Amino acid sequence: MENMWYVIVNPTSGNGTPKKKWKRIISVLDAHHLLYKFTFSEYVNHEKELIKKALAQGYRKFICVGGDGTLHQVVNGVMTQHAVPLSEIKVAIIPMGTGNDWVKTYEIPKNISKAVAIIKQEKTILQDIGYLELLDKTKKVYFNNLAGLGFDGFVIKNSIKYKKFGALAYLLATLKTFLQYKKSVLTIDFNNKIIYTKTLLTLVGICKYSGGGMQLTKDVHSTDGLFDISIAKNLNFFSIILNIFKFYNGSIVHHKEVETYKTDHITITSHDDDTYVEADGELIGTGGFKASIIPKAILFIVP
Repeated sequence: MENMWYVIVNPTSGNGTPKKKWKRIISVLDAHHLLYKFTFSEYVNHEKELIKKALAQGYRKFICVGGDGTLHQVVNGVMTQHAVPLSEIKVAIIPMGTGNDWVKTYEIPKNISKAVAIIKQEKTILQDIGYLELLDKTKKVYFNNLAGLGFDGFVIKNSIKYKKFGALAYLLATLKTFLQYKKSVLTIDFNNKIIYTKTLLTLVGICKYSGGGMQLTKDVHSTDGLFDISIAKNLNFFSIILNIFKFYNGSIVHHKEVETYKTDHITITSHDDDTYVEADGELIGTGGFKASIIPKAILFIVP
């Protein structure tokens, strides 16, 4: 099994893109002479179960066909199993999601042939992984891209109803959130520092992109054992509109109302009941959370 790839396909990612393009994916995998077995996920969190079952069968190399949410579930499957050392597992992706934010950090293309060519080479990076636990103890997850609460969590909540619009989903949800969102009051505790403030959003990042291409973290290094923290404070509606392009080109981190830090652990307490928490573009719950980083945890296939 050590030379076989186990391919996990989420047929609902990207408004059904993997299902629509499955024949093409098979033809490209075959053209590159990859040995593989595939299976389709059938319900929420099914990927986690599939990972554990495949590991028990001897598989060690996985291809995720889907988006950020699918990869998030695969990562959680890998991190929550204890039968196989993490150093023996490799994870690759053929991006087919709505936002495809994680792949942007590594410039993994959405083109199927190019993505499979990268997988064929098996070049890896040993990336950090985050561990997040809601303060009310109702949810514990691992994340490979970014986690946050406030505005970005509300965007994820709103984006669910716009999934049928594909890549436009996050932009539409962002515009709607601009009109609806009220800033959260947070206590942010890290590095023996406590910040009590009203914020638009607070992000805990390992990689660069979120929300369908926004760049809200500064000086990101996915293998340095540190989170990149961004705290956007008193950005009002008009300031956001005037600086909208800075959210996408990354220069928003230099705004006077944005503070950036690095840490390996953080606790964020929300003083509002409806502060939404997201991780890797998945809605996790509400309230605050504590997060810690696991350095160099998973081998990902990258260019």
